[in-house]
Amino acid sequence: MAGSYLKMKKNNELPENLFIILSGPTGTGKSAIALELAKTIPAEIINADSRQFYREINVGTAKPSLEAFQQVPHHLYSFLSLKDDFSVFDFRKILEKLVPQIWKRKKAAILVGGSGLYIRVLLKGIFDFPEEKKEDQKEIRKILLKEKTENLYKKLKQVDPEATEKIHPNDKIRIVRALEVWLITGIPMSQWQQQAEPADFIKRAQVRYWILNMERDKLYHILDMRTEKMLEGGWLEEVKRIVEDGLKDYLKEKAPIGYIELCDFLDGKMDWNKTIETIKKKTKNYARRQLTWFRKEKEAHWIDVTSMGHKAAAEFLAKKLMPE
Repeated sequence: MAGSYLKMKKNNELPENLFIILSGPTGTGKSAIALELAKTIPAEIINADSRQFYREINVGTAKPSLEAFQQVPHHLYSFLSLKDDFSVFDFRKILEKLVPQIWKRKKAAILVGGSGLYIRVLLKGIFDFPEEKKEDQKEIRKILLKEKTENLYKKLKQVDPEATEKIHPNDKIRIVRALEVWLITGIPMSQWQQQAEPADFIKRAQVRYWILNMERDKLYHILDMRTEKMLEGGWLEEVKRIVEDGLKDYLKEKAPIGYIELCDFLDGKMDWNKTIETIKKKTKNYARRQLTWFRKEKEAHWIDVTSMGHKAAAEFLAKKLMPE
């Protein structure tokens, strides 16, 4: 990966073209730490949590507060509707323009979020379709999405077994994506990915890639408390509004944890206690999957924030950027 750790200038100025990545499992305080860091050094924050792209889902996605948005420039929050199609490739195209613009303002770009694929598409790249194939892709996707996930996974295992080693059997979106690539090009996605390239701006970036982590018991406690706080803060009411606005199918397609379970509660498929229990369990399972993903990112440096507050963690990271 381009942008290895370089020595800071003696006058403690930030390196030019600084690109900071703060990632890790949900619940580790990434957004809050990014905010404190951006108040310590000249920086702007870019969202890399795919759930936080959508304007209709707020309570259950742990978006930064309005106060945070007012303190430091934030990008790519609530800029899409659930109706919109948006891929990791669209994300990459936006950052190809956005990050150099931040650098021109003499600031660091801080990418924060736990969607590992969105980070990987920048650092390593993955295959995208040429424009003339995009319409074919849409038609094939419609057909595939109607199939059961189990059947799609079995098919993918036949045509691209290497891809199935990296994709969870329940991850329908990524399974469909891999099958699209094979159906349209006749070549397995795993082979295309071997030819991928980093985003252009990465090639001239000073990259600092940090994974925030904490002791498992504390993380699980935080996730449970956060779920309860979200439910007390109007999460169910938010889901009711989405359903009333006719967006239920779009919501289920995007499938953020908790929203589907709350839809099932409204449909009478689960009682309230079971709904809460299921959301908590799935959230912790999601954190475990994130950890499994990030352990494969050999370029990243891990930071244990178990005993750190958000401000202390930001100061710790700032010292790594600007040593005395």
